[in-house]
Amino acid sequence: MSRTVAVLVVLCGLLLAGVLLTRGEPEHMARVDTTRPTSSPSATATIVPGASGPTAAPVSSTHLDGDPYADLAAQLHARGVEVWFEIDLVARWLAGPASFQEGLDRMHALAGVPGVQGFKVADELGYDDGIDSPEQAAAFLRAVRAGMAATVGRRVQVLVDVVVPDLGCLGWQDGGSPNPEAATCARAARVKHPAAVESAVTSYLRQGLVDRLDLSTSLLDEWTYQSWGLSQAEAQGRAWQHVKSLGWDRMTVLQSRKALADAGGYQGSPMQALHDVHTFVDIPVRSGAKAVDVWTWRQAYDGRTVSLLDDSLDPNPLWRQLEARHRDGVRLVTHITPSMLLPSAEQRSREYNLYASVFDAAFVAAGSG
Repeated sequence: MSRTVAVLVVLCGLLLAGVLLTRGEPEHMARVDTTRPTSSPSATATIVPGASGPTAAPVSSTHLDGDPYADLAAQLHARGVEVWFEIDLVARWLAGPASFQEGLDRMHALAGVPGVQGFKVADELGYDDGIDSPEQAAAFLRAVRAGMAATVGRRVQVLVDVVVPDLGCLGWQDGGSPNPEAATCARAARVKHPAAVESAVTSYLRQGLVDRLDLSTSLLDEWTYQSWGLSQAEAQGRAWQHVKSLGWDRMTVLQSRKALADAGGYQGSPMQALHDVHTFVDIPVRSGAKAVDVWTWRQAYDGRTVSLLDDSLDPNPLWRQLEARHRDGVRLVTHITPSMLLPSAEQRSREYNLYASVFDAAFVAAGSG
């Protein structure tokens, strides 16, 4: 064996080892920041979920001076970034009408912030969030749309993100699949997460309840797919082609999502970054995803602070790949919250500029605690 061939073999082995050990976990992104703003906005519209309309007409003025969430959105918008506020309306809806109304009032206040396109209202809908059936999820989404129409006072889009577990199982191949493990995986997913599976999501889209869908195909690990005779990237391609065959891209605007942040910034090698971006950006985009959500700018998660870049803000291998995709016209999105920005004004200004150099849109925490 020549020295060149030997080196290539070693590099391939290192890449495969990294993929097998660190990738392929189902998505479980951190919930949004729920810290209340230090300056409370005023919003006067009031509705009762399920009622025919508001008990007071929505007002057009809001008072958001000094609101850190609105200020962050304004900084990004000034740099050409599209703004979406994210708020966990599932927990509020489950808590009852008063809590749900508080969330809607916060949305009403934020809807007037320049650059706002809509609201991300659910994180991993139906996946361990208290929503236990497709009927309950559809009722929630109808309440959101009715509440937004009555309270927000203007047309803004509803975005939901989902982890669809039977897609990662390649579960649509049930019946004629030669692989009984895939069928077993899919059946288990449908029992455990009935409101998150493919058939449930299809029903929400057919009812016109979701304007944009942030989709994780819930890929399994590389070892599992190799035992099935394919790679994780090939499984991703099959899952997205199946989504296209279901017509989801004709019923909503589809986006892909993947968590790639880590403590101290992304930790993968250049080859690992290339693999990650190929699997979780390139393949979905080729299959119809209009944007890719790469979690997260910086977030407290599981006792750690995770981010795409470390606090020096120096580029890493993943950042280089994302820069290249941005130059190629791929729309990229990530999540950002004011409580996790770096402390000095100079650092924050650099963060805003870096953000806008790669990301076309932002999920900004709503501060709805």
